[in-house]
Amino acid sequence: MTLTLARSVLAADELETGAPTRAWRPFPTEVADVLCIEEVDDNLEPRIHGRFSVTLIRSAAVVRCESRRSLVAARNCVLLVPASQLFSLRAQSRSTSGTVTLLLGAPPQGGPGTTEQAAVVTDTALVEQVEALVTQLSRPVVSIDSTASMPSLIGRLAASGAPVGSALPRQGTPLDAARAYLRAHVNELVTIAELADMMGLAESHLIRAFHREFGLPPHAYQMRLRLASAGELLSRGLSVSTVAFECGFADQSHLSRNFKAVYGLTPAAWASAFATGDRRSTRPRTRRSMSQAPTRNLRLARAIQN
Repeated sequence: MTLTLARSVLAADELETGAPTRAWRPFPTEVADVLCIEEVDDNLEPRIHGRFSVTLIRSAAVVRCESRRSLVAARNCVLLVPASQLFSLRAQSRSTSGTVTLLLGAPPQGGPGTTEQAAVVTDTALVEQVEALVTQLSRPVVSIDSTASMPSLIGRLAASGAPVGSALPRQGTPLDAARAYLRAHVNELVTIAELADMMGLAESHLIRAFHREFGLPPHAYQMRLRLASAGELLSRGLSVSTVAFECGFADQSHLSRNFKAVYGLTPAAWASAFATGDRRSTRPRTRRSMSQAPTRNLRLARAIQN
């Protein structure tokens, strides 16, 4: 018997409404290294992910990605952001359509690569394909066949995307060295004085210039880098206490406060959603949905047998 379905028995058919964020892993890691995050709010705090991200934007929003320039993205588009790059969204109007972000591991060997610069895709056909993929990955039982088309889809998205901040010189800016230093010492204490001395700038000037160039002051930028590193370690099954220590946080509470403020989930909820390989919702289930779990399991078993 060929198994063509991925088990997702812990997903609830009926979830408590109003929760801002949920996360899940649609497949075991050995099938496809994909993490999914769905957020009700159209505004995304400045954040960094440790892997390439594909964000489905359903409402018009102002997009900023590692650039002093922002881009107004029309409704129903896709934002591509390389790993370790800062980005944020600000909705232009009140909406409850939300966003869904797919965090992708390394592309399959021989498959198409990803972009090196953030880009927005507005091609209607491609956006509809991403929407269809998101719908498939949100189902209680996800067909493994859906993974076959993902590399090709990502390649077409990367080829058709319009770069964000393309008006900036392609060679970079003088502050790239400061950003590179923060990335190279992500889990170490880097003081403003140290960074300013390295760049030959006054501390106040460095803070203002870095903020203008990359969207956050150096300390806040490095905090986002640490949180991205923490998210990756949590998704691999490390404990919250271990991750807090490894990523340079004072304690678990320090990690938890900052992590939830940026990603909308506690580190424990993030780890629970991603580390086990089950598609586990981070939103609490209602009493009714929990009582229906045995029925869903039975449907799943029958589907796999067929």
